[in-house]
Amino acid sequence: MIIDLFVVSQKGSEVMDDFEEFCQALSDLSNEERIEELKRIKEECICPICPTYNICAKEAGELLFCILGKSKECINDRIECMCTPCPFARRLNFGANYTTYCIRGSEIEQRK
Repeated sequence: MIIDLFVVSQKGSEVMDDFEEFCQALSDLSNEERIEELKRIKEECICPICPTYNICAKEAGELLFCILGKSKECINDRIECMCTPCPFARRLNFGANYTTYCIRGSEIEQRK
């Protein structure tokens, strides 16, 4: 299983934020280490308690939309978004400007 992450590049003399540093650290891991780290983080993922999350997404094992991107086929309609209060997002100080990752794409995709 190969996981592609798009790391936001530093612009000029700007310093990377916490989320960008996390993505950079994740991309520096070997593929096997990255998969293990994502498995660990998935255990903390609150996507399943979001009203927008559905049975299809659960059965497909879709989680971590903020990192891995939007739902492949399962989630198309927003009911309510739980991205902002997500402990993972709050710990890395993201989710204030971009949300609804399951429909709109990952934090990195939305920053582009």
